[in-house]
Formats: sequence, C-alpha cells, structure tokens
Amino acid sequence: MTFQTQVNLQPAPAVEGDFASANPRATVLAGPGALVSGAAGVTVGQFAWADANGVVSNAYGSGGRIGFVHREQQALITIFLAETSMVVPQGFPITLHQAGDFWDKFAGGASIGQKVYASYADGSASAAATGTPPTNALIVANTATNTTLTVTANTGAPIVVGQPISGAGIQAGTVISALGTGTGGAGTYTLSLATTATATGVTITAQTAKETNFVVQSAAAAGELAKISTWG
Repeated sequence: MTFQTQVNLQPAPAVEGDFASANPRATVLAGPGALVSGAAGVTVGQFAWADANGVVSNAYGSGGRIGFVHREQQALITIFLAETSMVVPQGFPITLHQAGDFWDKFAGGASIGQKVYASYADGSASAAATGTPPTNALIVANTATNTTLTVTANTGAPIVVGQPISGAGIQAGTVISALGTGTGGAGTYTLSLATTATATGVTITAQTAKETNFVVQSAAAAGELAKISTWG
C-alpha cells in the first residue's frame, strides 16, 4: 500500500485485512493485554502466531496460536518520510481472528474453494487445494545425523523454525525446532526428532506454509485481493 498517485474509475473494493462482511467473527482467546506485537512488529492483513507468553509474530518461530490480523487502524508510520505502513510496532496490542470473513492479498492468485495457507516465514497467504501445502524441495543437505541437519545449498524459500520436513531417513512429524549456524540458507539446523539419515547428498522437502481453517470465497489474479472465510 503506497501513497495515492492516481484516481481509478471504480474504487478498490478493500485493503488487505478489512472485514469482508458483517457475519459473525471470533478471536483467539487471551486475557487482558495478553497478546502484544513482537520485536519485528506485526503486519496487518497477514496471519500471525502468538507464543506461550503472548508475543505475536508473523513468523512461526516457537509456534502457538494462529490467527488473522484484521485492519483496525492499529499500524503506525515509524520510518522517516514513509508514506504508509501496515506494521504494528513492538509492544502494541494485537487481536488475532480465528474465524470470520476478511479480504486478503494473494501473490500467486486464488480460486474459489481453495484452502488458505499461511507462510511459516512471514504469515502471507497462498491458496491451494486442501491437504496440498506449498513445499520447498530445493534444499540439499550434506548430512542429517541425530538431530542436526547440515544444509549446503538452498535455492528456494528460506528455512524457518517450525517447518515440517521430510526426506530420506527423516521421521514422520519432524520439524525444524531451532536455528544453528543457518538462518534460512546454508548452515546447521536442529530437528525435533532424531534422523536415521547419515549419507551425504540427502534431499529434504520442507513444508513452507500451514493450512488454515479459511477458504477462498472470491477469485483473484496474482497480486490481487480475494475474500476468505471460515464459514463457507
């Protein structure tokens, strides 16, 4: 969202994060002041996770409760000379919605009936058939011994904490539990379960987004807005 430089014949239907209807909506349960924006801030119009301490982030991190960040004029412009902002600064209260109808932006487009997936890296939305989360199969691991994964190359989406992974010798249900020397690309990572893989050249597939309970309700081309809902 940038400063307006043109006038369209028809106004935009919405901004990402807006309510798409007056239907009932529900929020993630939390006590007074329990959910606050983390150190990196929280971007409106994307999904976010709240950890056990109530700190909210668009990145999965340590996991926790997931919800959609509704646009309620809570973002602030904190960058000098910036024209707009969709980021809620650190320490500000956050409301996460787990049910309702909203507008969201899809970089890759969306079709009616597809499930909505939330990126583990930044909470952005993508759409695909039920049970088919996007994956990154462009990770080459030199070794995967015990709970240490050593990655020599990654030309796809960054590796992040919380990502489910699969591959030769990798137990079902294994996720990236911590960063080592790697911060998304080459380096070491800690696995949640010990692996039996010991050979070099192990190819790992990482699930890059979590399937949510939202469903696409209006079609969108790449980069456009679509309605998403938990009621449809």
